[in-house]
Amino acid sequence: MKEIFKSAVLAVAKRSALIRSVARFVTHNTSTPSVARVRDTYAYLREKFIANGKGHAIGDEQREEIVARFERIDSEIEIGTSPTDGLFLAEMLLNMEADGEIIECGCFNGGSSAKISIIAHALGRKFTIYDSFEGLPEVDEEFLRDQHCRRSEEWITDWSSGRYAARLDQVRANIAMYGEASVASQVEGWFENTLTQENLPEKISFAFVDVDLANSARDCFVSIWPLLDDQGIFVTHDTAYIKVLQEFYRVELWRDKFKSIPPILFGAGFGLCNESPHIGYMVKGVNLTPDYLKRLTIDK
Repeated sequence: MKEIFKSAVLAVAKRSALIRSVARFVTHNTSTPSVARVRDTYAYLREKFIANGKGHAIGDEQREEIVARFERIDSEIEIGTSPTDGLFLAEMLLNMEADGEIIECGCFNGGSSAKISIIAHALGRKFTIYDSFEGLPEVDEEFLRDQHCRRSEEWITDWSSGRYAARLDQVRANIAMYGEASVASQVEGWFENTLTQENLPEKISFAFVDVDLANSARDCFVSIWPLLDDQGIFVTHDTAYIKVLQEFYRVELWRDKFKSIPPILFGAGFGLCNESPHIGYMVKGVNLTPDYLKRLTIDK
Protein backbone atom coordinates (compact mmCIF):
# COMPACT_ATOMS: atom_id res chain seq x y z
CA MET A 1 0.00 0.00 0.00
CA LYS A 2 2.85 2.38 0.84
CA GLU A 3 4.42 1.75 -2.57
CA ILE A 4 1.12 2.50 -4.34
CA PHE A 5 0.71 5.71 -2.34
CA LYS A 6 4.29 6.70 -3.10
CA SER A 7 3.76 6.11 -6.84
CA ALA A 8 0.58 8.17 -6.79
CA VAL A 9 2.33 11.06 -5.03
CA LEU A 10 5.20 10.99 -7.54
CA ALA A 11 2.73 10.99 -10.45
CA VAL A 12 0.91 14.02 -9.05
CA ALA A 13 4.22 15.82 -8.45
CA LYS A 14 5.35 15.21 -12.02
CA ARG A 15 2.01 16.37 -13.40
CA SER A 16 2.19 19.54 -11.29
CA ALA A 17 5.71 20.18 -12.51
CA LEU A 18 4.52 19.87 -16.10
CA ILE A 19 1.67 22.34 -15.55
CA ARG A 20 4.11 24.79 -13.95
CA SER A 21 6.42 24.31 -16.93
CA VAL A 22 3.64 25.18 -19.37
CA ALA A 23 2.59 28.19 -17.30
CA ARG A 24 6.16 29.50 -17.07
CA PHE A 25 6.62 29.22 -20.83
CA VAL A 26 3.38 30.98 -21.72
CA THR A 27 3.78 33.69 -19.08
CA HIS A 28 7.22 34.46 -20.51
CA ASN A 29 6.16 34.41 -24.16
CA THR A 30 2.66 35.92 -24.26
CA SER A 31 0.41 38.15 -22.22
CA THR A 32 -0.17 36.61 -18.80
CA PRO A 33 -2.77 33.77 -18.93
CA SER A 34 -4.42 31.87 -16.14
CA VAL A 35 -2.79 28.56 -15.24
CA ALA A 36 -6.20 26.89 -15.66
CA ARG A 37 -6.51 28.03 -19.26
CA VAL A 38 -3.00 26.84 -20.08
CA ARG A 39 -3.73 23.47 -18.48
CA ASP A 40 -7.00 23.11 -20.40
CA THR A 41 -5.38 23.90 -23.77
CA TYR A 42 -2.61 21.39 -23.25
CA ALA A 43 -5.04 18.78 -21.93
CA TYR A 44 -7.28 19.24 -24.97
CA LEU A 45 -4.41 18.85 -27.47
CA ARG A 46 -2.98 15.94 -25.48
CA GLU A 47 -6.30 14.10 -25.66
CA LYS A 48 -6.62 14.79 -29.39
CA PHE A 49 -3.05 13.64 -30.09
CA ILE A 50 -3.64 10.32 -28.34
CA ALA A 51 -7.06 9.83 -29.98
CA ASN A 52 -5.49 10.38 -33.41
CA GLY A 53 -3.73 7.06 -32.91
CA LYS A 54 -6.91 5.10 -33.55
CA GLY A 55 -6.42 3.47 -36.94
CA HIS A 56 -2.93 4.97 -37.27
CA ALA A 57 0.34 3.02 -37.61
CA ILE A 58 1.44 4.65 -34.35
CA GLY A 59 -1.56 3.74 -32.20
CA ASP A 60 -3.11 5.35 -29.16
CA GLU A 61 -1.21 3.19 -26.66
CA GLN A 62 2.10 4.08 -28.27
CA ARG A 63 1.06 7.73 -28.33
CA GLU A 64 0.27 7.61 -24.62
CA GLU A 65 3.83 6.40 -24.06
CA ILE A 66 5.16 9.21 -26.27
CA VAL A 67 3.21 11.80 -24.30
CA ALA A 68 4.47 10.42 -20.99
CA ARG A 69 8.05 10.66 -22.20
CA PHE A 70 7.48 14.19 -23.51
CA GLU A 71 6.00 15.25 -20.17
CA ARG A 72 9.04 13.94 -18.33
CA ILE A 73 11.27 15.98 -20.63
CA ASP A 74 9.20 19.12 -20.02
CA SER A 75 9.37 18.57 -16.26
CA GLU A 76 13.06 17.74 -15.95
CA ILE A 77 14.95 19.64 -18.68
CA GLU A 78 15.24 23.41 -19.15
CA ILE A 79 13.67 23.66 -22.59
CA GLY A 80 12.99 26.46 -25.06
CA THR A 81 9.85 24.94 -26.57
CA SER A 82 6.46 24.46 -24.94
CA PRO A 83 4.62 21.18 -24.22
CA THR A 84 2.10 22.01 -26.95
CA ASP A 85 4.97 22.62 -29.40
CA GLY A 86 6.09 19.05 -28.82
CA LEU A 87 2.64 17.68 -29.63
CA PHE A 88 2.43 19.73 -32.84
CA LEU A 89 5.86 18.50 -33.96
CA ALA A 90 5.00 14.89 -33.18
CA GLU A 91 1.70 14.98 -35.09
CA MET A 92 3.36 16.48 -38.15
CA LEU A 93 6.13 13.89 -38.10
CA LEU A 94 3.75 10.97 -37.65
CA ASN A 95 1.63 12.03 -40.65
CA MET A 96 4.19 13.35 -43.13
CA GLU A 97 4.53 11.51 -46.42
CA ALA A 98 7.99 12.70 -47.44
CA ASP A 99 11.16 10.67 -47.85
CA GLY A 100 14.46 11.59 -46.29
CA GLU A 101 16.08 12.27 -42.94
CA ILE A 102 15.02 14.49 -40.06
CA ILE A 103 17.16 17.44 -38.96
CA GLU A 104 17.16 20.11 -36.26
CA CYS A 105 19.02 23.43 -36.25
CA GLY A 106 19.49 24.97 -32.83
CA CYS A 107 18.89 22.64 -29.90
CA PHE A 108 19.71 24.51 -26.63
CA ASN A 109 19.82 21.76 -23.94
CA GLY A 110 18.48 19.05 -26.22
CA GLY A 111 14.93 18.92 -24.86
CA SER A 112 13.30 19.28 -28.26
CA SER A 113 16.02 17.01 -29.69
CA ALA A 114 15.08 14.25 -27.24
CA LYS A 115 11.41 14.56 -28.24
CA ILE A 116 12.15 14.46 -31.96
CA SER A 117 14.50 11.50 -31.49
CA ILE A 118 11.63 9.52 -29.92
CA ILE A 119 9.48 10.06 -33.03
CA ALA A 120 12.41 9.50 -35.40
CA HIS A 121 13.06 6.15 -33.71
CA ALA A 122 9.38 5.18 -34.04
CA LEU A 123 9.52 6.05 -37.75
CA GLY A 124 12.89 4.41 -38.39
CA ARG A 125 14.46 7.68 -39.56
CA LYS A 126 17.91 9.15 -39.06
CA PHE A 127 18.04 12.39 -37.10
CA THR A 128 20.85 14.97 -37.22
CA ILE A 129 21.22 18.02 -34.95
CA TYR A 130 23.20 21.10 -36.00
CA ASP A 131 24.32 23.57 -33.35
CA SER A 132 27.34 25.65 -32.39
CA PHE A 133 27.03 24.48 -28.77
CA GLU A 134 28.31 27.97 -27.95
CA GLY A 135 24.98 29.79 -27.97
CA LEU A 136 24.09 32.57 -30.39
CA PRO A 137 26.86 34.10 -32.52
CA GLU A 138 27.85 37.74 -32.57
CA VAL A 139 25.90 39.74 -35.16
CA ASP A 140 25.85 43.29 -36.44
CA GLU A 141 23.30 45.87 -35.34
CA GLU A 142 20.82 44.97 -38.11
CA PHE A 143 20.06 41.56 -36.61
CA LEU A 144 20.90 42.10 -32.95
CA ARG A 145 17.34 43.11 -32.10
CA ASP A 146 13.99 41.91 -33.41
CA GLN A 147 10.36 42.73 -32.76
CA HIS A 148 7.73 40.21 -31.79
CA CYS A 149 4.35 40.22 -33.55
CA ARG A 150 2.49 39.43 -30.32
CA ARG A 151 4.36 41.64 -27.88
CA SER A 152 4.58 45.34 -27.10
CA GLU A 153 7.68 47.46 -27.75
CA GLU A 154 9.05 46.64 -24.32
CA TRP A 155 9.45 43.03 -25.44
CA ILE A 156 11.90 43.81 -28.27
CA THR A 157 14.42 41.00 -28.10
CA ASP A 158 18.16 41.57 -27.79
CA TRP A 159 19.94 38.52 -29.23
CA SER A 160 23.23 38.81 -27.35
CA SER A 161 26.05 36.41 -28.26
CA GLY A 162 26.34 33.29 -26.14
CA ARG A 163 22.66 33.21 -25.27
CA TYR A 164 21.16 29.68 -25.07
CA ALA A 165 24.56 28.03 -24.89
CA ALA A 166 24.67 24.36 -23.91
CA ARG A 167 27.58 21.94 -24.08
CA LEU A 168 27.59 19.13 -26.62
CA ASP A 169 28.17 16.52 -23.92
CA GLN A 170 25.16 17.78 -21.96
CA VAL A 171 22.92 17.63 -25.03
CA ARG A 172 24.08 14.09 -25.77
CA ALA A 173 23.47 13.08 -22.17
CA ASN A 174 19.91 14.48 -22.24
CA ILE A 175 19.10 12.67 -25.47
CA ALA A 176 20.53 9.43 -24.08
CA MET A 177 18.53 9.75 -20.85
CA TYR A 178 15.23 11.02 -22.22
CA GLY A 179 15.19 10.23 -25.93
CA GLU A 180 16.61 7.73 -28.43
CA ALA A 181 20.34 8.28 -28.88
CA SER A 182 20.67 5.45 -31.42
CA VAL A 183 19.03 7.52 -34.18
CA ALA A 184 20.57 10.90 -33.27
CA SER A 185 23.86 12.44 -34.32
CA GLN A 186 25.24 15.93 -33.80
CA VAL A 187 27.23 18.28 -36.04
CA GLU A 188 29.08 20.97 -34.11
CA GLY A 189 29.84 24.42 -35.52
CA TRP A 190 28.33 27.62 -36.91
CA PHE A 191 25.66 27.10 -39.56
CA GLU A 192 27.71 28.82 -42.25
CA ASN A 193 30.30 26.03 -41.86
CA THR A 194 28.11 23.03 -41.12
CA LEU A 195 25.04 23.36 -43.35
CA THR A 196 27.02 22.23 -46.37
CA GLN A 197 26.65 19.52 -48.98
CA GLU A 198 29.15 17.37 -47.06
CA ASN A 199 27.21 17.55 -43.80
CA LEU A 200 23.57 17.70 -44.86
CA PRO A 201 21.54 14.64 -45.92
CA GLU A 202 20.90 14.21 -49.63
CA LYS A 203 17.18 14.37 -48.91
CA ILE A 204 15.35 15.89 -45.94
CA SER A 205 11.81 15.01 -44.91
CA PHE A 206 11.45 17.25 -41.86
CA ALA A 207 13.42 20.18 -40.46
CA PHE A 208 12.90 21.92 -37.13
CA VAL A 209 14.74 25.25 -36.91
CA ASP A 210 14.96 27.28 -33.70
CA VAL A 211 17.76 29.79 -34.15
CA ASP A 212 16.26 33.16 -33.05
CA LEU A 213 18.40 35.44 -35.24
CA ALA A 214 16.83 36.48 -38.53
CA ASN A 215 20.04 36.04 -40.49
CA SER A 216 20.57 32.55 -39.03
CA ALA A 217 16.96 31.64 -39.82
CA ARG A 218 17.53 32.78 -43.40
CA ASP A 219 20.81 30.86 -43.76
CA CYS A 220 19.22 27.66 -42.45
CA PHE A 221 16.22 28.04 -44.72
CA VAL A 222 18.31 28.70 -47.83
CA SER A 223 20.41 25.59 -47.16
CA ILE A 224 17.54 23.28 -46.20
CA TRP A 225 14.64 24.15 -48.53
CA PRO A 226 16.25 22.86 -51.77
CA LEU A 227 16.94 19.49 -50.08
CA LEU A 228 13.44 19.11 -48.66
CA ASP A 229 11.51 16.30 -50.34
CA ASP A 230 8.14 16.91 -51.93
CA GLN A 231 5.54 17.01 -49.13
CA GLY A 232 8.38 17.58 -46.67
CA ILE A 233 7.94 20.00 -43.76
CA PHE A 234 10.04 22.98 -42.69
CA VAL A 235 9.17 24.06 -39.13
CA THR A 236 10.39 27.32 -37.64
CA HIS A 237 10.22 28.22 -33.97
CA ASP A 238 10.85 31.87 -34.86
CA THR A 239 7.66 32.61 -36.77
CA ALA A 240 6.62 35.37 -34.33
CA TYR A 241 9.58 37.60 -35.17
CA ILE A 242 9.12 40.26 -37.83
CA LYS A 243 12.65 40.26 -39.26
CA VAL A 244 12.57 36.47 -39.57
CA LEU A 245 9.35 36.67 -41.57
CA GLN A 246 10.86 39.35 -43.80
CA GLU A 247 13.86 37.13 -44.53
CA PHE A 248 11.67 34.13 -45.39
CA TYR A 249 9.64 36.15 -47.88
CA ARG A 250 12.26 38.22 -49.68
CA VAL A 251 11.20 38.51 -53.33
CA GLU A 252 14.69 37.82 -54.69
CA LEU A 253 14.97 34.63 -52.63
CA TRP A 254 11.95 33.00 -54.27
CA ARG A 255 12.30 34.63 -57.67
CA ASP A 256 16.05 34.17 -58.23
CA LYS A 257 17.18 31.28 -56.03
CA PHE A 258 14.20 28.95 -55.59
CA LYS A 259 12.43 30.04 -58.79
CA SER A 260 9.03 29.25 -57.34
CA ILE A 261 6.07 30.81 -55.58
CA PRO A 262 6.48 30.89 -51.78
CA PRO A 263 4.21 28.48 -49.90
CA ILE A 264 1.88 29.25 -47.01
CA LEU A 265 3.65 29.73 -43.70
CA PHE A 266 1.07 28.29 -41.31
CA GLY A 267 1.17 30.25 -38.07
CA ALA A 268 2.98 33.25 -39.56
CA GLY A 269 3.36 35.96 -36.94
CA PHE A 270 1.18 34.38 -34.27
CA GLY A 271 2.01 30.69 -33.93
CA LEU A 272 -0.36 27.72 -33.84
CA CYS A 273 -2.08 28.63 -30.55
CA ASN A 274 -1.53 30.87 -27.53
CA GLU A 275 0.57 28.17 -25.89
CA SER A 276 2.64 27.74 -29.09
CA PRO A 277 3.15 31.38 -30.16
CA HIS A 278 6.47 30.81 -31.94
CA ILE A 279 5.89 27.74 -34.05
CA GLY A 280 4.99 27.85 -37.75
CA TYR A 281 5.61 25.62 -40.75
CA MET A 282 5.76 25.37 -44.54
CA VAL A 283 5.07 22.25 -46.59
CA LYS A 284 6.96 21.83 -49.86
CA GLY A 285 5.11 20.97 -53.07
CA VAL A 286 2.93 22.50 -55.77
CA ASN A 287 0.11 19.95 -55.73
CA LEU A 288 -0.49 19.55 -52.04
CA THR A 289 -4.01 18.43 -51.19
CA PRO A 290 -6.05 20.01 -48.40
CA ASP A 291 -6.51 16.50 -47.02
CA TYR A 292 -2.75 16.02 -46.59
CA LEU A 293 -2.29 19.44 -45.02
CA LYS A 294 -5.13 18.75 -42.59
CA ARG A 295 -3.63 15.41 -41.56
CA LEU A 296 -0.58 17.27 -40.28
CA THR A 297 -2.70 19.06 -37.67
CA ILE A 298 -3.76 17.72 -34.26
CA ASP A 299 -7.40 18.85 -34.23
CA LYS A 300 -8.66 16.90 -37.25
